[in-house]
Amino acid sequence: MRLIRSTIFMSGMIISICLWVIPCVIARIFPYRICFAIVSSWCTFNVYWARITCGIRYEISGLENVPNKACVIMSNHQSTWETLAYPSIFPTLTWVIKRELLFVPFFGWGIASTQPIALNRKQGKKAFLQLIKDGQDKLALGRFIVIFPEGTRIPYEEDRPLKVGGFVLAKKSKADILPVAHDAGRLWPRNSFLKSPGTIHLRIGKPISTSDHSAEEIREQYAEWLQKTRAEIKQNINS
Repeated sequence: MRLIRSTIFMSGMIISICLWVIPCVIARIFPYRICFAIVSSWCTFNVYWARITCGIRYEISGLENVPNKACVIMSNHQSTWETLAYPSIFPTLTWVIKRELLFVPFFGWGIASTQPIALNRKQGKKAFLQLIKDGQDKLALGRFIVIFPEGTRIPYEEDRPLKVGGFVLAKKSKADILPVAHDAGRLWPRNSFLKSPGTIHLRIGKPISTSDHSAEEIREQYAEWLQKTRAEIKQNINS
């Protein structure tokens, strides 16, 4: 049954990409908010489609913690789900992504419309400096920035050291960090075609001020919050 449901979902997702890609490309001549609204509508459709076809729901706690001022959203990364869900959960945002995604047919064309910070990770220091410069520019425009400090999607049960770049960006920009944690990989694993029905739990913590701490201290503070919150989510599921 999971195979049938997952196949139906993927078929609908592919069709939706074909239907949305032209509007996404055309929207690039309009103000960013229009581009974001169109891309966001595609994301919202697929989150809803996953609920219908695969039975994947989600519940959120901590929405009251989302500030009015642009900040850096720090989130763990386990699945495609969070990439699709965040545009409808948070204010107008942009992503920090690996540059290779821009070259994916159809999908890459659409994500390019959101003016992401696309980094070539092989460039090392140059990519780091680009993150800082482009990130400060986006924040100045009032856009929230989503960063996955683990660097890539990781399995549900796995932990990985957090990259410091996003924390340096927040520190230099004097922007708060909005901590986010979820367990999407439990139902929608990375690199897996099969998806399982259930409820994804998303937790949004109180903003972390960057004014009185170094980037390394901020990273440690978020890492501690993430570990604690993931444990609480798992405990609630098992109880």
